Amino acid sequence: MSYIVLVEPEIPENTGSIARLAANFGYDLRIVNPGFNLSESRKTAKNCQDKLREAKIFETVKESVRDLNYVVGTKPGRGRKLNGFQPRGGTSVMIGRESNGLKKEELELCDTVLHIDTGDYSSINQSHATAIFLHYLQDKQEGNTVSNSQKQILSEKLTDEVYQAVLDGNPSEQQVGRMLSELS
Repeated sequence: MSYIVLVEPEIPENTGSIARLAANFGYDLRIVNPGFNLSESRKTAKNCQDKLREAKIFETVKESVRDLNYVVGTKPGRGRKLNGFQPRGGTSVMIGRESNGLKKEELELCDTVLHIDTGDYSSINQSHATAIFLHYLQDKQEGNTVSNSQKQILSEKLTDEVYQAVLDGNPSEQQVGRMLSELS
């Protein structure tokens, strides 16, 4: 399962819109210390009230990501550009506060930090950024994860440390295929 992790959201309407996005793209919500009662988000959540009701609430970001497979953090102008990123199965997205995004220590809990290239003005509305990320991830994720057989071959050919570094680099199935050809 993949999640949208909202860190200390401040505007109920954005959270309601993100609940709709969660329903559209098949994500569940985890919310860290919302600055309002989630019932205030119902108007913009429309027919996706269940996403708000079923959202898991956490006191800390660390608790909210502890059991997640792969977490992508977002920060304007930081990390890699979203365009070109190859997601793996189970990728979750961490979205920061409307006022100032994610803090350095929160970004350090992420496996990858990405940003949307927006030109001169880097800030983008929280719900709009979420929509762009989820659409991109859905489009790129289909059929592009490293297969179990490839993982098995890599684990046999590489040391544990190099094997983990390769997987942490988030390669596509095609990239791993090329690596295995080079190793043979």
